[in-house]
Amino acid sequence: MKIYTLILAAVGLCSFHVVDDSPTISFPEPPASANHLFYIQRSNDANTVIYDANLLPNKRLNPKYPIDVYWIRYAERGQREKLSAIQWQLAYGYKQHISRQENESVEIRLNAFQNRPLQVLSHEGKPAAITQIDGHASLLKKIFVQLEPSSGFLPKVRYIELFGITIHPHKHTVSERIYVRR
Repeated sequence: MKIYTLILAAVGLCSFHVVDDSPTISFPEPPASANHLFYIQRSNDANTVIYDANLLPNKRLNPKYPIDVYWIRYAERGQREKLSAIQWQLAYGYKQHISRQENESVEIRLNAFQNRPLQVLSHEGKPAAITQIDGHASLLKKIFVQLEPSSGFLPKVRYIELFGITIHPHKHTVSERIYVRR
């Protein structure tokens, strides 16, 4: 599907590793921060895209720029880097809709995965991204993208996996694997 291919088409990396469903790459967990929402990792390397809430001094989401999106280049020196314009537009950026009636929440849709909306709001006093995972309203924590082995310059996505914690009635971990149809 086109949207799944685009999520990786603009990563700006030309080296790809042969992978299977049991990746041998060590995937670090990004450090926790007060504004952390979720992150994306891909099977081709340990570099990670981070999504943090961009809060104003009054602790509300910045309506013009509600989410700060950036790389942590673990496969290099672990440095923080901005997304390129192409990476933002085709893959890791988002479109937003602010809802003033719903407690200052923001609906976002990732540019490469628009069919799964995320609500960014304050949950239990902290910023959170809430979406449906395996049929449950959940706090999104991580997205993992499995690439096809040796898929070349324009990587092909085998599946995307969402990981989170349900919010009602009892909190428990949940995941959902979404296979890409060809």
